[in-house]
Order: sequence, then structure tokens, then C-alpha cells
Amino acid sequence: MTAAARRILVVVVTVLALGLSVRADVPWKQNDDDAVTPATLDELKADLGQPRYNRIVDQVQSKVTLAEKAMEPYYKEMGKPVEKRRTALLEKCKMRSAQMYEAAAKLARRIQLQLQKKSHQACIKKQFEQPNRDKAAKLYLELSVDAQAGGNITQAALLCKKALAADPANEQAKSLFRQLAEEYQQAMRDRKNRSRSVGGGSDEDDGDRGWDGRDWRDWDGLRGRGSRY
Repeated sequence: MTAAARRILVVVVTVLALGLSVRADVPWKQNDDDAVTPATLDELKADLGQPRYNRIVDQVQSKVTLAEKAMEPYYKEMGKPVEKRRTALLEKCKMRSAQMYEAAAKLARRIQLQLQKKSHQACIKKQFEQPNRDKAAKLYLELSVDAQAGGNITQAALLCKKALAADPANEQAKSLFRQLAEEYQQAMRDRKNRSRSVGGGSDEDDGDRGWDGRDWRDWDGLRGRGSRY
């Protein structure tokens, strides 16, 4: 090999090395999972075959059907005058529906793990997992807001946690949880001030319970250790 040829080879190798280094350091470079294009339902059906496709869809749809059916009494009750609506029934319907949507999303997640092609997994996530997660989170969040409006901070926090479990990226749920934490802390300060004003009673005088009758001492437990919210 001539000296000129060796110099050209060195230059080529150096350029390739620099290119690979830059590519590896690009922070916005997508990984393979992020770059996957979800298969369409028709493509999924063609690849899996009609019987297997039907089994997958039917399993998830059975949960969704239960979620939708759970809301039927809710809409019927909402058709009544406000003063005749049964709040407990409305809450029960929403809770049951949210649980079924969440179950459908979890089932869709398990189904993804049984599929080999990433495009198939992405299809199940897009078509069956994420929509049902969104619906569950929406209902849990509505229940949390209702509990907060009724002064039940602990129940509101528990329901908000469920919303975040269903949809960890839900900004409205994150904001509400922070607000609930602030309300809780203010309520505890107010309670201690009232206790002092009536004779300096200890913090244990009322059993460490708030106006909702629940034990508030384990707020960190409700929030979750190491919670970012």
C-alpha cells in the first residue's frame, strides 16, 4: 500500500469514528422502540390470523363492555332532578366503570408481552391500552375532585393516586395531588391552632383525625414513599 493510500484510509477511518461518536451522543436520538410505527388493525388481523385476532379483541372488549354497562345506571340517574339524584349510586357507577377500563388496559398490556413484533405491540398499545388508561384516569380524577369538594381530602388523595397509576403523565392529576397535599397541611395547622386555643390540648386529643373522620397521620403513605407529586 502506498503512502497516499494509507493516508486516505486513515482519513476514512477517522471520519467514520467521529460520525459514530456524534450519533451516540445525540440526546434526541430515538431508540428503536420509540421509532416503531404501530401496525393498523387490518395489518394485525392479517398477520395474526382472524381467530387469534378475534380472541385478543374479544378479551379486551369484554372488559370495555362491562365498563360501559356500569355507567348505564349513572346516565339514568343523571336524568333525574338534581335533588333526587343519589350521590352514592353515581359514585359507585363511576368507580366500577373506572376499574373495568383499568382492567382492560392492563389486559392489553399483558397481550403485548405475548406478541413478538414490536409493530404489533405498538398497535395493541395505541388501540386498546392507552385509550382505556385515559378513560380510567378521567373517571378516577372526577371522583377525586368530587371527594375534594366534599371535604374528604384523604379519599380524594387515594382516588388521585389511582388516576396517576392509570395515567402517570396526567398533568391535571399531578396538579390536584399537589393541591391536596397543601390543603392537608393547612388543615393540620388549623386543627392544632384550634386545639391550643381551647386549652392547649395535645395533638392526640382528637385521635389525629380530620373532618372526614379518617386518620391523616400517614399522608406520606397515601402519597407513596419517594413520590414526585
